[in-house]
Amino acid sequence: MTSTERVALVTGSTSGLGEATARLLAEEGWHVVVHGRDPRKVAKTLAGVRAAGRGQGSSLVADLSRREGVHALADEVLATYGRLDALINNAGVATPNRSARTRRVTADGLQLEWQVNFLAPFALTLRLSGLLARSAPALVVNVSSVAQGWGQLRWDDLQMAGRWDRMAAYAQSKLALTAFTNEYAQRLRADGVRANSLHPGMCATKMVRSTFVLAPHRTGYGARNIVRLVTDPGLENASGVYFHERRRIEPNPFAQDVVGRRRLWEVALDQSGVIGRPDEVPAGLLTA
Repeated sequence: MTSTERVALVTGSTSGLGEATARLLAEEGWHVVVHGRDPRKVAKTLAGVRAAGRGQGSSLVADLSRREGVHALADEVLATYGRLDALINNAGVATPNRSARTRRVTADGLQLEWQVNFLAPFALTLRLSGLLARSAPALVVNVSSVAQGWGQLRWDDLQMAGRWDRMAAYAQSKLALTAFTNEYAQRLRADGVRANSLHPGMCATKMVRSTFVLAPHRTGYGARNIVRLVTDPGLENASGVYFHERRRIEPNPFAQDVVGRRRLWEVALDQSGVIGRPDEVPAGLLTA
């Protein structure tokens, strides 16, 4: 990897939207950092990315359902790469139809969707913010969902231990991610780091097919919508924007609520384990 190559980390890039996104970026000349939790799948995907990108690409293995897994990934990125031009938080989970009544809890005692879909990208993004700022202009893309539109934050039961609803859990996690994106964009604007979120489209990925009834688009459609936010010169000033596929639209009103976003930020700081880590997280990100 040369010092001038643009570097993009794509989480959850061993299948579905993430894999297609990684390949498209490689075709555009980016050095793509493939991420997954299964070393064999990571190696296979990296081979495809390198084939698409004339030999460019590297990989990291980490389990984002574990707090320490997220921080280990951040540590490795900071130790390995001298720059990071784009962070694409794509990794996500949803409870499938076959186990709709099962509330899944991580080793950290947190509800799975909440930890993987929100806390993991929150922690990873904050930990890598110094590197992103040093690489500016840089960009964070958070892969949200149309479900954010009907999501609600259950402040009295964010882990949904009292009344489980798999779709409510998914929608809550994606709303939290969208709200975080908008708050982060505001806080990092002066540092040359932009952040946007999007619903890439209902694409026929394994997760979508196992969870939702309708998936009218192929995976490539959603991946192109993600990559567009990274490479389209017409969007180089867009930040704090939510896209529904290719259209800018207003997200759930909560994502625009500054007081609510800061309350959420405080919760995430407490649950993510970011505070006290050795790297330099910009001070403005460590307070609500």
